[in-house]
Amino acid sequence: MKKAKHFNNGVLLLVATIFFISCKKDNTGSNSTSPMQISAGASHSLIVKNDKTMWATGYNFYGQLGDGSNTNKNAAVKIAENVRYISAGTLHSMFIKTDNSLWATGNNIQGQFGDGSNVSKNIPVKIMDNVKSIKACFNYTLILKNDNTLWATGDNQYGQLGDGTSTAHNTPVKIMDAVKDMAKGYYHTLILKTDNSVWVSGVNGNGQYGNGTVTSGNTFTKIMDNAKQVAAGQFHSVILKNDYTVWAAGYNGYGGLGDGTITERNTFVKVADGVTAISCGAFHTLILKSDKSVWATGYNVFGQLGDGTNTNKNSFTKIADDAIAIDSYYYASFVIKSDNTIWGAGGNGLGQLGDGSNQDRNSLVKMYLP
Repeated sequence: MKKAKHFNNGVLLLVATIFFISCKKDNTGSNSTSPMQISAGASHSLIVKNDKTMWATGYNFYGQLGDGSNTNKNAAVKIAENVRYISAGTLHSMFIKTDNSLWATGNNIQGQFGDGSNVSKNIPVKIMDNVKSIKACFNYTLILKNDNTLWATGDNQYGQLGDGTSTAHNTPVKIMDAVKDMAKGYYHTLILKTDNSVWVSGVNGNGQYGNGTVTSGNTFTKIMDNAKQVAAGQFHSVILKNDYTVWAAGYNGYGGLGDGTITERNTFVKVADGVTAISCGAFHTLILKSDKSVWATGYNVFGQLGDGTNTNKNSFTKIADDAIAIDSYYYASFVIKSDNTIWGAGGNGLGQLGDGSNQDRNSLVKMYLP
C-alpha cells in the first residue's frame, strides 16, 4: 500500500498518539433542517440541542469541553446557553452565540483561539463579535465574519492559513473576501467562495488539491467551480457540486475516496450522485443522500464506518436511514436522525460518542442527552 506522503515527524504516528492518549462542514455543513447540531473533534464532541444549549463529552485534558475541569466525560455535560453554532477541533472548541459573539476553550498553545495569547483555558473565553461561522481545525481556526471576510489564527507550519507565510498567529489575520464556507482541515484548508468556487492552501503531498500536482502552497489556489460544500480529510479532499455529485482527490490508501480503489488521485474523480451533504474523518468519508440515507467509505479500524465491521471499505456502504445531518472527524462518525436523536460510531476510548461508556462501537449507538 502506498503511504500518505508528508513533511516530517511521522504525522500518522502523531495523529494516532493524540487519539490513543488514554486508550488507544461540521455540524451544520450537512444542510440540516434541524437546530440540533453535532461537531466531532479528535476525541471530544460538541452538541447544540434544540433549546440552544451546548453540551460536550469526551477527552478534556486541555479543557476543550469547557466545563471548568480537565476531567474526561463519557456522557454529555452542559456548557453554555444561547449557542447557535459549534466546531470541535483537534484539542480545542469554538462556538458562536446567538448574539454572534465567538467563544473558545481548550488547547491554545498554537494561538488557535485568536485571543492574542498562547494560554489554554478550561472555561470558554470570548474572542470577538460579528462572527457568522467558524471551523476549529488541527491547532488552527478559520473565522468567517458577517461581512463574508475570512480570518485565520493558530498553527501555520504548512501554509494552511493561506496568508503567504508559514508563521503561526495568535490573533486572527484576514485571508480573503467573499467567502461562503470552509472545511475543517488538518494540514490543508479548503474554502468555498460566494461565487461557488473552491480554493485550497497548505499541504498537497498526496494530491489533495486535485489540480494534477503534488506541489504544496501557502496562498490559496482555485481548484474548482460550481461547488456547494467542501470537506477535508487528513490528506484527502471531498467536494459536493451544485448538481449533487461528489468528487474526491488525494490519499486513498484505506479507500477514503470511495472510488472502488486504493489508488491515490491528484485530480478529482466522481464518486457519488444524489448527495446533499459530505463530511470527512481522518481517512474516511461520509455522505448524506437525498433520500436521507447515510453512506460511508474508508478506514474502519475503530468501527467509524458504523457498518458493524472493522474492515476498511473502498466504496460507499449504506449505514443509516432517516438522517438529516452528518459529521465526522478523526476516527468517529455521527448521524442526526429526523427525530433529533444523535447516533455515533467509531473510537470511544475517551467517551467521545457520549453513550456512557468508553467502548469503541462499530455500529451506530444513540448518544445519551439529558
